[in-house]
Amino acid sequence: MKSFQALLQYEEPAGSLADEAYRSLLEQIITLQRLPGEVLSEEELRARLKMGRTPIREALQRLAADRLVVVLPRRGTLVSEMNILDLGAIYEIRAPLEGLAARLAAQRYPGDEVPATVTAELADLATIDDWVQLIAIDRRLHKMVYRLAKNPYLEDNLERYLNLSARIVLAAIQRLASPPTQELVDAIGEFRGIFAAIAAGDPRQAEELARHHTGFGETMIRAVV
Repeated sequence: MKSFQALLQYEEPAGSLADEAYRSLLEQIITLQRLPGEVLSEEELRARLKMGRTPIREALQRLAADRLVVVLPRRGTLVSEMNILDLGAIYEIRAPLEGLAARLAAQRYPGDEVPATVTAELADLATIDDWVQLIAIDRRLHKMVYRLAKNPYLEDNLERYLNLSARIVLAAIQRLASPPTQELVDAIGEFRGIFAAIAAGDPRQAEELARHHTGFGETMIRAVV
């Protein structure tokens, strides 16, 4: 099985030491290796990541801006708390922005075929029996749409909300011993239609399907948990 770091990242550029620290901590927080309320010690992070103080602090600042950590006087930097009820507010913002990203992707994607990486990800859905892998595939497909939209400001905001959603979803479904339901697998399979519309250069259809997928995804998660 691929490591979760490989599953989580999707053609990410190498970036700086601060980028590397940010991605490492982001993974740990989203996958609950770092629990809500846990204190993040700079010294421990420097030793674990083998980095100096500056990239660690830059990474923590980015995570604070993402609302994944909080800085409290006299207590230090803590992993932020979360509440499944926040999903409604997050998806309320995500739905129109996801639709916008899909519409822009359909207008700006230069090809007339679904990208090969997307086809491979969708093919893997048939063999998925693990929640973490399922959420990882969903995130990578969303991030591909964001990149095809070619708007870095939109991409940054959507990735922030996507990360917040993923952490809450994984925390909520941790207590489930069963494998992912077929309905949730099928919900992610809706990306077939989204990317088909993008490849066909159909902005209206791409936007409609992306908005529906986001809303349906929230409904399915709430039903399961």
